[in-house]
Amino acid sequence: MIRIALVDDNKKDLSVMQKYLQTAAESGSYAEFTVETFTDSMEFVEVYDGKYDILFLDIEMPHLDGMELAKRLRRIGSDCCIIFITNMPQYAVQGYEVEALAYLIKPVRFFHFSQVLKKAFERVKKRNAEDKSIVINSRQEVKVVSSSSIRYIEVESHNLIFHTTDGDLRTRASLKAVEQQLEGMSFCRCNSCYLVNLRYVDSIVGGVVRVGEDELLMSRHKKKEFVEQYMKYTR
Repeated sequence: MIRIALVDDNKKDLSVMQKYLQTAAESGSYAEFTVETFTDSMEFVEVYDGKYDILFLDIEMPHLDGMELAKRLRRIGSDCCIIFITNMPQYAVQGYEVEALAYLIKPVRFFHFSQVLKKAFERVKKRNAEDKSIVINSRQEVKVVSSSSIRYIEVESHNLIFHTTDGDLRTRASLKAVEQQLEGMSFCRCNSCYLVNLRYVDSIVGGVVRVGEDELLMSRHKKKEFVEQYMKYTR
């Protein structure tokens, strides 16, 4: 399921985009998707948790304009597909800074909207096949990390430690919940305390999984499944 957010303080323009998306859904030419709308960029910031795949952003908004919002998302590591909607095409140059997919100039026509939407769906589909974003709420910050950067996840008391290629991040969360988020990716448990990204496994010797310099113990209950998944991954 692809998740789309519309952020525009102009309710009339917002309504037009909602109708366009409804038409797109009824055409049967797109994968299933959900839509959430926001008339205030600050409201969007308050609820944002990394779950959106495609973001249609009005640039001219009070309090926090669309360009600055996009920069904030990129700073925390969000890889959502951003499409700007604006009356001012001169902002296009700044769009390169946030890797915007496209610009739609108001009033937006359905043909141009549908073309950009198709392109966005193709990008999301390709990205999802390769990676997935995880939002980690640590004590110091909220950070979005890609699944490909996670070496393994460790349970420590009631916390999780995400061992990533950029360092360790701690958060209070359930390993089961994270495992569900990463379902279909290259992750497998070697025991109840470790969820391991198979791409970073260097070797399996006896009951030990070596991930870089770290040695993770396999439980008897998980060993057979883990070895099978690893062999399948490396074929």
